[in-house]
Amino acid sequence: MDLTILGGSAAAPNPNDASAGYLVRSGGTTLLVDCGSGVVSRLRQHCDPRALTAVLISHLHSDHVLDLVTLRYYLQYAPPGPQAPLPLYLPPGGIAFLEQLSAAFARGNEQTSGFWDSVFAPREYSDYLEAETGLLLEDLSVQFAPMVHYIPTWAMRFTESVTEHSLTYSADTGPTSTLAGFAADCDLLLCEATLLQQVGNDPAAWGHLTAAEAGQIATAANVRHLVLTHLWTELGLPNYLAAAQATFAGPVDLARTGLSFTTADPLLTHTHRLE
Repeated sequence: MDLTILGGSAAAPNPNDASAGYLVRSGGTTLLVDCGSGVVSRLRQHCDPRALTAVLISHLHSDHVLDLVTLRYYLQYAPPGPQAPLPLYLPPGGIAFLEQLSAAFARGNEQTSGFWDSVFAPREYSDYLEAETGLLLEDLSVQFAPMVHYIPTWAMRFTESVTEHSLTYSADTGPTSTLAGFAADCDLLLCEATLLQQVGNDPAAWGHLTAAEAGQIATAANVRHLVLTHLWTELGLPNYLAAAQATFAGPVDLARTGLSFTTADPLLTHTHRLE
């Protein structure tokens, strides 16, 4: 299984980066995970969006969903035009959220009622939250776990059906013991690390992790490789790396646009970066 970073920024894209967006590929399965600002342009440098198996959204904050509008217009109007609707898996409440977006963007001959359905097959993954096998998407199974954030958010664990190699994506979350158990023994942990230190004295109000906390989670989960994401350049990217390395003894990388990682040998990093 390969992970390609399309965007690893926090609430707004860093220079030469995009907001949250990740390409997960295994065999003939190609998944777009989250679709924040600037992601579609980066996605097109790696594959035709029509070749995607599915799109999965962790939660409904703008830096994880805003380029769904861009993707919709690409699928609708780019030559040769619409093809079979692309499966789009959303958290609970996602369908109503799409309806609100279509009310804002549908203009002229675009009807609100069919704004998304012409190119997407939207569905909520509520039915898969408790399923032991998770969501099955060709070569991959996807399991979900609720995280601690300002709105309902789900981490995702991707497992290859043949090799059983695994990748866990934390999505956005504050400190929670749930994540270490969910990510236990995975090959790659793609973990948010928005902060260098927590703000305020009330842990119940913390909706993001520090880089040191991400390292602690990786250690507790016994993962093989940690990749930090959801970062601000203003805080200094080397500072993130140093903080995580102080709490996790394994390899640590930063989620920079264009970097790829593989679960077959998570110590191997393909360093091609798209600028």
